[in-house]
Amino acid sequence: MTIHLLRHDEAAALGASPPAALRPPRDWRAANWGWGWASPRRAVLAAATVVGFLAFVLGVGNRFTRGPLFLYIPEVDLVPPLDQAAWQHAFAIHQQSPLYALCGGYQVGGMESVTVYQMLYMWEWLRAGSVYLLAGCAIALGLMAARKLARAATRAELMTVLAVAALAALYLVLRYFADHAGLFATINIGQHRHAVNVTFASVALALLLAVFAAPQQFRAPPLIGVVFAAFVALDIAFGALFEATDAGVVWTTFPGYADGPLPAPDRLFAFNPVWRNFTENVYLIQACHRVLSLALWGAALVWMSAAVVRRQRVGQPVLLFGLLTLDGALGVATLIEGEPLVLSIAHQVGAILVLAAALAPAGVRRAHEPAEPSLGRLSMRRVT
Repeated sequence: MTIHLLRHDEAAALGASPPAALRPPRDWRAANWGWGWASPRRAVLAAATVVGFLAFVLGVGNRFTRGPLFLYIPEVDLVPPLDQAAWQHAFAIHQQSPLYALCGGYQVGGMESVTVYQMLYMWEWLRAGSVYLLAGCAIALGLMAARKLARAATRAELMTVLAVAALAALYLVLRYFADHAGLFATINIGQHRHAVNVTFASVALALLLAVFAAPQQFRAPPLIGVVFAAFVALDIAFGALFEATDAGVVWTTFPGYADGPLPAPDRLFAFNPVWRNFTENVYLIQACHRVLSLALWGAALVWMSAAVVRRQRVGQPVLLFGLLTLDGALGVATLIEGEPLVLSIAHQVGAILVLAAALAPAGVRRAHEPAEPSLGRLSMRRVT
């Protein structure tokens, strides 16, 4: 009889579990149903993250869709036209719409109208498809979360669900006021609704990315991370107002302003009452976006330096500082270069990554496994 079998017999006699090498492997489904890399929930999270970013770029509203071609998007079917004749037939039906004639058709130099129609059709087809897929992933994740809560949910998981519910309620309230902005705003070009949509879409994508990036179940983010994320979301809101109001035309230099090192106060607070300046005054909107971005960068630098001095974990502050530096550089380049398309989209996506880094968990905890008692020193009896 081998030493391993001898130890197994004596361990069984003592009521202890056999060594890991002798125990049967754990069931794969039980081991990976949580947040492991091969778990079903992680697969749904991955799909939701991918289609969420696609829906954000295609549907939330950005510099892609600010051109005159996107004033009237064609209606789409579940299956797009599959050949040239089908495209011509669909385009002929689309031309009969009064809105098509009102918008002046599709006038793009060097491109045929049917080609522009195909591009807009596929854009809307991908946008609608990503939204429906994202809704399906959200329903699946909601059912999984309900199943988890019905069993034995941790305090962090319960607080996460309550926080998501609170964010959804806050979105509905702010969206109501944004849709009725004309009741209290003198200048209303849709910037209120755009800011609400972009901010909450960014928060949702950041939460998905933070949960997906965690290798296992995780604790709630630290308080400093939550506070940091709140100011990042506010900065994203001012960035959306910056884009919707085209505030980049008033100042195109950095770090100074055209007026000097600091903007003139009479420009920042030209509207009455004062609170209107924060959503309608392009000077104050750009100044708030700049100041918030610089303040966040400085706060991340202080956080990183304090973590190094105190010999604490530096992973999250270093990642946050690096992403803020990169996204800030993209924002400056976007402003100086006249807001080009690629840089503008990269700046928006960078802000989501910054928000996800701020919402990173405080630490991971492994799935519960029964502790394996020490077998101690067992006598080495020779069995004949």
